[in-house]
Amino acid sequence: LEGGQQQVVAAHCPGENGNAIGIENEGTYITETPPQALTDALTKLCVAVCQQYRLHAYDIFGHWDFRDTDCPGIAFYRQFPALRRGVQTGLGESASGAPARRWPDIWRFVGGPVVQLGQYLLNSHGYKLTAGGTFDTKTVNAVQNWQSKQGIPVDPDATFTTPTWETLVPALAPGATGTAVTGAQTILAHKGYQLSATGTYDAATKAAVTAVQQLHGLPATGSLDTTTWCAVAGGTVREALS
Repeated sequence: LEGGQQQVVAAHCPGENGNAIGIENEGTYITETPPQALTDALTKLCVAVCQQYRLHAYDIFGHWDFRDTDCPGIAFYRQFPALRRGVQTGLGESASGAPARRWPDIWRFVGGPVVQLGQYLLNSHGYKLTAGGTFDTKTVNAVQNWQSKQGIPVDPDATFTTPTWETLVPALAPGATGTAVTGAQTILAHKGYQLSATGTYDAATKAAVTAVQQLHGLPATGSLDTTTWCAVAGGTVREALS
């Protein structure tokens, strides 16, 4: 890593292997968190990776942000805001230099829960996609059509760019109903929050959204605004780095 040589293209995350650095941690931490020695070593490694490739703490994502997998695990994933803060400190950077929201830039070569969320959001705007997490041709066409309608640069790989996400996500409060609510419930349930995908913004959904807001240092309103949507989708928000 330090010499910039002998790097290989991995096989753990099709669609991202050629343009991201994959780090394996021993174990999938669903109910237990990693030992402190592991998180300390991971923080040190992430700092080295970021320095070598001019990345930032807000560029750290989890495996399941791009594939249908249990990795890194529910309990471990909830430590990612703290991990990013540790890496940011190691880099000597501050939250003021981070973007307000760093969304997962999923594209046509990936899949999984975040793609599924994107499909639900597109369906809430009138598209008729199978929200199964497979980035199929219909999804590519829908993303590009939405970008064109919104005056957003149409990405040839149907990447969910920041403007794409931020024009798709609606402001939602308890009592709301619809496909976008189902999308939020589905990804929150995948991340371990105890609720069902009913399409109704009920008390359990409000509790899960509030928990995400508290984890990321956001006002605990229990409602979905643009910044909370970013945290729910797996992105990084500036408040979580402060």
